[in-house]
Order: sequence, then structure tokens, then C-alpha cells
Amino acid sequence: MRTGWLYPIFIGTHVSAGLIKSTTRPLILADTNRDGIVNGKDIADKYTWTNECGAIFLPNIGDKRHRCTAFDLNGLSLSNQELSSCNDASGHLLLTPELAAPARTAPLQGISKEAIGSIYTLPESTLGSVRVFWKQPGFLSDAGSPWRLIDPQFVFNASSLRAGIELAIDARELVSHLSAWNGTLSLEFRVTDGNMTTYDAVAMKQAPVLFHHHLQRVQEVLSVKGNETSSPVQNKFVRGLEDALMNVVETPALHLLNGTDEIWAQDFMEPGFASMPGPEGPISLRVLVRSAQSTRVAGRQVFESFRGNRVGGHQLSLGSGFGHEEIDSGGNIETIPPYVSKNGTSYKYGRVIMGKHFDKHPAKSMTSLIEAQIYQSPLILEAGWLVIGHVDEFVQFLPYQNDLGWTIAIADTQAPLALLKKAKDSGHGSTLVTSYPDLRQPEGFSFYDSSLENLTIDALLSDDDFLQTQKYAQKYIDHNLKLLLEEVPLPHNQVLRVPALFKNVTYPWPSNLDGIPPRLHRVAPGQRQLIAFLPAVINGVVIGSDYLAAKPWGPIVDGQDIFEEAVRDVYGQAGMKVHFVDDFMSHHVNGGEVHCGTNTLRDATVEWWS
Repeated sequence: MRTGWLYPIFIGTHVSAGLIKSTTRPLILADTNRDGIVNGKDIADKYTWTNECGAIFLPNIGDKRHRCTAFDLNGLSLSNQELSSCNDASGHLLLTPELAAPARTAPLQGISKEAIGSIYTLPESTLGSVRVFWKQPGFLSDAGSPWRLIDPQFVFNASSLRAGIELAIDARELVSHLSAWNGTLSLEFRVTDGNMTTYDAVAMKQAPVLFHHHLQRVQEVLSVKGNETSSPVQNKFVRGLEDALMNVVETPALHLLNGTDEIWAQDFMEPGFASMPGPEGPISLRVLVRSAQSTRVAGRQVFESFRGNRVGGHQLSLGSGFGHEEIDSGGNIETIPPYVSKNGTSYKYGRVIMGKHFDKHPAKSMTSLIEAQIYQSPLILEAGWLVIGHVDEFVQFLPYQNDLGWTIAIADTQAPLALLKKAKDSGHGSTLVTSYPDLRQPEGFSFYDSSLENLTIDALLSDDDFLQTQKYAQKYIDHNLKLLLEEVPLPHNQVLRVPALFKNVTYPWPSNLDGIPPRLHRVAPGQRQLIAFLPAVINGVVIGSDYLAAKPWGPIVDGQDIFEEAVRDVYGQAGMKVHFVDDFMSHHVNGGEVHCGTNTLRDATVEWWS
């Protein structure tokens, strides 16, 4: 290849300190070496995308200028698909060039004035999903941008080819089905001069959307705003949450939603992120995936409350996830922190876990999306023994001083039973099982059990059905732990066992008569459906070395809640400080706890490509 004069390259904010040489053959470059800058150093290995090298671009699905609306011109709510279809990449304008990946053609020498060029992506299936823009000299769009959308039929003249063409690439949507496209493309550059046509190309890949794990720093805690008049118990929960957050080491912001009255902030969306290299570090976009529950109105908060600058939302495809089935809630999607499995498979960005309900599996639209991201292919546990059936009801992952940097915390029925028996043997059998001071039947449907009001330790330990329920729960807890330990190289003695008791709430849940799948399904033959007996501390929020847990309201022996003491001891083994939040009437009696009533936005500046 002959070289001529040197040409400095400027790609938006991606300013190259290096130089691109002019050429006599087509040359197109992107950020192949992943240093955030496009220059001559990107020539090597540019034709094939691998885990080690290859340019990356983002799904540009935020709404920087807040131009997307939730209503039509008649004031009617948009459908789910209409609501989600608007974003910064849904039109022909490059509204957020800072989130577009840079590319550039080298100045082309030795061509005639009749020479023409074109730039496009292959395979052809990418044409509707990926946008390519040219920073055209002298051009100004309706939005005041110098970037012009091009397609394969757009023709560059000889003057543009000689000057070099500055490009920006982004995607309109997430990669959601591997059968359609895996996110990899070739950015093609074709030049025709007379009867000769020559080509060059550079490989690129759309950044995956990765779900967060508990080792990542919490930036915001989310919950739902309450008020003293219409929702006093939620208001009390929020005040307790605020008090707890004031005492954590790394205090995150608290974001209270007021666009929904649904309290289950964990369940109507799953936060993730997409990132690419930038000249000063990762450039990231927060991506909130709406739960696969099409009739769950609160899920629209993803677009109505969160979509904005560097925050995008994703509506799952049609075909599965219809209705509001609990199996498809966000609480049934958690992430194991990074590890290498016992069979040698690396999950360096963590791995998703989800729970099936015996013969019923999570919505295909969600599992297909996760699988399409490649890196976090889900591990399926068994959650059908629980009436709600979420994995966050019995397992979590905590920072820990070991080779992995984390450990498994799992529900354990034996420890609290042992504590109750010890209390009985020491003369406290007449002590009430729960110390909650204001037991009363809540308004509306709940799992509240009025027998708790006068239940003593003696009576509980004499209840054979209760004891059999604990054995049933422990059988499935042990089964799930076995699945995890077959996968994760964690010594059994490093697993932390969190006190938990369950109650049997098996019930012939009615089928819906309106054609929508029921939220809760009837128990499988020969099985039970359980729920937390007292507030479940394992269903909490990990914030670095601090832990926000449901106050268990256990028996008071010698002036101390024996369950609180046990919980502090367990989390203390991981170097964590526990902050208890009262969720008894706000969440517990309705089937959830602190984790269910909150969500977290964690650090998204992750170099997943390194």
C-alpha cells in the first residue's frame, strides 16, 4: 500500500492523537483496538470481531431531549409497542452523537473526478436495525446537527472520498433473538472508479446489555413514593428506607417513583447497561428491561419515568410474557457475580439466574433476550415451591473475602428452628413468636395470618404441619444450592445460611375469566406453595458492605430479638453491617419484602470487553 500525506482525524468527541495516512485503495477504520479513538493503530485485525479486538457500538435507545410521549394527540395512552418505539435512534436524526461509535475512511488519493463510493452494513438484516451517519461538511439537520443519515444507495462523490469520510454508527434496538442477528456486522466501504470497483470493511459488534450483580456499586435506590393519607404503610416504609440509607458507608441517592401506586419496584423491570470504549473511559447507556408482563401497567414506568439522557428502555417482543404472571417478575431475575464455572466456562460479567415453576418456565421473550446477549446465559433454579416463586425469596450473592470475591447466601430453616427450640428449653416457650406490636388484618387481599396474634413458641413447635412445611422448604432450598455448587467453584463451608421460616399457603387460585393468564398458578400435583412466615431477611438490598433487610420481628428473649441477633451474625461473617427496615404491613403481608419493594441502579461504566 502506497502512502501519501498524513491526515489528523476528529470523530466528534473522539479526538485522535494519532494520524491516518492517505491511501490509494479504500480503507475504512473503526475503534478496533478499543482505546476509544480511531486512528492508524486500528488497521491490524480489523476484519474479524473477537473477544480480544473489534469495534463496538451501542443501542442508542435513550431520550436525551425528552421528546417521547406516553399519550397521543387525543390524550389517550399509547400502546406498549407505541410507547417503547420512540427513542433517540427511532428516527433519522443523530440526537446523541456522544453515544455513537466513531468510524472513518482514509483520504483516498489517485482517483478520478468521476469516482463514487458507498458505505453500508452487512448482513442485509442489519439495515433496519443499525444506523450509519456521515458528518457532512456544510450540512445541518432540522435538529441543528451536522450528521446525515445514509443508506446503501447514498453516493459519495470524489471530493468526499479524497477528504475522508467521518462516520458514526448506532443501533435502533437491542439484539433480542440470535436466530435473527447476533449483533455482529461488517461496515463496508465500496469505491467505483470507471470500470474498477474496490472494497474495504471493518468488523463491529453491538454491545450486549448486561444485568447488574451485587458487587457493582449502587448509585441509586428506587422505591415507590407513599403519602400519609392514601398509603400510610408505604409512607412508613419509605421513611424507614431513608433512615437506613443515611447510615450506609456509600450513601446512594433515593429515587421515589410517583407515577405508579404499585409498590413492587423490583418486579416490573430489570436494570442493565450497555457500554463501549471511549477516549476517557467507558461510554455507557443504562438499559431498563420491562418485565415480561404485558398487562402490568407499572412496567410503563420504564419509559414514562426513566427513559431519558443515557437511559433507555426495552419492551420485550410479543408472543410470550402476556398478562401479569408472577414467574416473569424482576424478582425472579438475579445475577451471580463473575466466576469461571467448574467446567471451565467463563462468566466474567456474571450469570443470570431465574426460577422455573416445575413444568412452567419464564417467558421465552425474556430468556431469548438474555441468551442473545451471549455472556450471561441463564441458569434455571426451581422456585415452584413458593407461591410467588421468585429466586430472590431464597438466595442472594454477597461480597466475601475469598478467591471469588463473593459467596452465596441461602435461606435456612434449621437455624431458626434451633433458636426457637433453645428458647423453649430455656423457659421461654410462652413467648410470642412475633414481636410485631400492631398486628391487625390489612385492608384488601393479603397473606396475613390472624393466628400469629397470640401464637407462642410452644404452640408453633407443636404444630406438625408447620414443621413438615419447613422440611418441604429445606428440600428445595438444598436442591437449588446443589445446582449452584455444581456450577460455581465455591466451598460448601463458605455458604452463608440465613434464618428463614415458611408457611403453607397452598390454595386453588382461580383462573381468570377474561382470557388473561392468572397471576398466581395452582399448585402442581403433590406439591405445596409456601411464603415467608415472618419477614424474610434474605430478601434485602446489598449496598457494598451494608445490607438493608426486613426487620424480622422475631421472639424477644432476654430483651433481644433472637432472629435479629442471628441475622447480624450471619451477615457479619461477610463483613456486612445490617440495617433493618420495617416492611411488615407494607410488603410482608402482601407476599414480599425489602428487596421486592426496591430496585437499584448500579455502576454502568464497565469495560466488559477487556
